[in-house]
Amino acid sequence: MKTKLLVGLIFLIPVLIYVVQNGTLVPIHFLKWEYAVSQALLVLSALLIGVILGLLLSYARRNKEKNLQKKAEKTAKKLKKTEEKLKKQQAKQQKTGEQNSVDQPRGESGEDPDSLV
Repeated sequence: MKTKLLVGLIFLIPVLIYVVQNGTLVPIHFLKWEYAVSQALLVLSALLIGVILGLLLSYARRNKEKNLQKKAEKTAKKLKKTEEKLKKQQAKQQKTGEQNSVDQPRGESGEDPDSLV
């Protein structure tokens, strides 16, 4: 945090020098309107608008990434639950399959007695 503040102050010094040295009025024409504005004020306002737009875009991108991450985590949880459910079903089927093979008597040849008839 301190480094960001220091870097910001380092960039602010040349801007302040520019403001002091360029206080002359500059005409601005927009459609039918015409204004005379300080050159320094014009540059500073453009800089401020750029910084605000940059922050807004950065926030939007960060927010989008966060939403995608939440969505991925939600999908992972669903997949994990489905996996556990399938494992339980598989274990249950294996148990019933083992019980069925033990419960059915085999003939002398090892075949099903029903198939001999």
